[in-house]
Amino acid sequence: MQSFVDYIESTFQGTADDGTLYRYKRQLLGKMTERANEVTHAGLHDDRVLNDLIISEFPDLQDDYQRFRKADRKKRRDKLVNRIMIFGSVGVSLLLVILFLAIGFLTDMWSPAWLIVADGILLWVIFLLSEGVRRITALRRLFHPIARILLALAVMCGTVAAFLFALAALHWGKSWVIFPLGVICIYIADAIYANVTKQKLRIINYLVYILAASPMVYVFLAGLELIPWTPGWLIVPLAIVADIILILCAAANNAKYKYKPEVDAAWNEN
Repeated sequence: MQSFVDYIESTFQGTADDGTLYRYKRQLLGKMTERANEVTHAGLHDDRVLNDLIISEFPDLQDDYQRFRKADRKKRRDKLVNRIMIFGSVGVSLLLVILFLAIGFLTDMWSPAWLIVADGILLWVIFLLSEGVRRITALRRLFHPIARILLALAVMCGTVAAFLFALAALHWGKSWVIFPLGVICIYIADAIYANVTKQKLRIINYLVYILAASPMVYVFLAGLELIPWTPGWLIVPLAIVADIILILCAAANNAKYKYKPEVDAAWNEN
């Protein structure tokens, strides 16, 4: 075992330790000792050969340590987030109510002050939904549709929070345009998610979203008076044109990958 300790210490000589390295060394020494016991029970009793054999099975300690460090950081982060999610909901609710009452009594501005509670709760829900998206995405693709639903709900919560702020705090008369913008953001967020997670047939999502988002873009821009209502409806047929162009581009890109029987034959021979 001493040779294992010397090997580990020499490998990590000069490496800064924040506690993670110590845990890794303990885990690694345990693995090497367990492996040595297995080989010894199998009939190998020469200590020198045994030590060289076990050490040769753990050649890349620095790379393995970086993987351990990354996994350990993720594990500690998940524990912290779990505590925040368990105790945070009650704490955030109490804090928001205290802030609302304090500002209300001090300024006597009860009308906009309620936004602290409303938008605060919505932002907390966005955090919880986002954490759900992150954790579900790490699972099998079978569960990714659930993550996409949570993502859409998170975007919609953000839309409602922005609408309430624009209406109650800014008194913006056109605050209703935030809702079609929210629908557009849902399509964009889901398209980005599909691309990042490499969803199959995501091109179909893009085609559908372009068509579905075009009326919302029309209403949003016309509602802000950035475009007139009458010719503005041309955005919808333009979306159809954009879909056709996207289909042609995808077809041209797929045409580069031609089936070659000789490649399959060579592969099968090897």
